[in-house]
Amino acid sequence: MLTFLFACAGAVTFTEVEAEVLGPSCAFSSCHGAGAGELTLDGQADHARLVDVAAVAAPGEVLVIPGDPDGSYLIAKLEGHAGIVGEPMPPPAGGLDPEMIELVRSWIEAGAADD
Repeated sequence: MLTFLFACAGAVTFTEVEAEVLGPSCAFSSCHGAGAGELTLDGQADHARLVDVAAVAAPGEVLVIPGDPDGSYLIAKLEGHAGIVGEPMPPPAGGLDPEMIELVRSWIEAGAADD
């Protein structure tokens, strides 16, 4: 349902991705709010920490490649692709709803702009 709502409203913004996905699912104190995997998501400069940034745990991978969700390591981690380092994110077992993943995917596909 999230995808439908955002698709009707226009292009997905990074603010929406932060509010709907990163904040509630990734940026709490026991995970990336505390810098798990050498990635801190705290609502401050998160875009700069994700877009065109090398994945520390997976040499040769880039977290978010604007316009290329299938080449973005963030999507691989969220969808639990073969070959990722560690577990799918967020735990347990890649626990995001498909609509939330599609929201992130849509943002990346549209160019991963910082609003």
